[in-house]
Amino acid sequence: MTRIAIPAERAVFSKTRSVALVLAAVLTCLNTQADAQESARPSRSEQSIDARQLAEALEKDFWACDYVATTRGVGLDEGATCGAIFEDLKRSKFGGDFRAMLSWWQQHKAAEHLALATAGRNVATAKADRATSR
Repeated sequence: MTRIAIPAERAVFSKTRSVALVLAAVLTCLNTQADAQESARPSRSEQSIDARQLAEALEKDFWACDYVATTRGVGLDEGATCGAIFEDLKRSKFGGDFRAMLSWWQQHKAAEHLALATAGRNVATAKADRATSR
């Protein structure tokens, strides 16, 4: 078998070139993967809409708990759930400031309870109408 002699300078250049090609391939794969992840992530506007919807749902759940606790009382399981909702709302909307939340609650309680009572009456009326139409 005949050996081909490769000058040392050429061998170093060939190894450097091979490493550079592998590195370029790896970087290209990483860049493609990062682009795919970035396109899969929701945009900032979508994230803010999701956050707003979550905040609205949390506030709605808080008022439902407050109304039920005021009008008929809650059991242990409901009370634990409502307590967690209260804490989440206090932290997210008021930065943990109980006095700020108390002030907000006092300002909005009457209107929120009236809206829930009205909605409850509307549901009860619709059920009664369906029952009598049979």
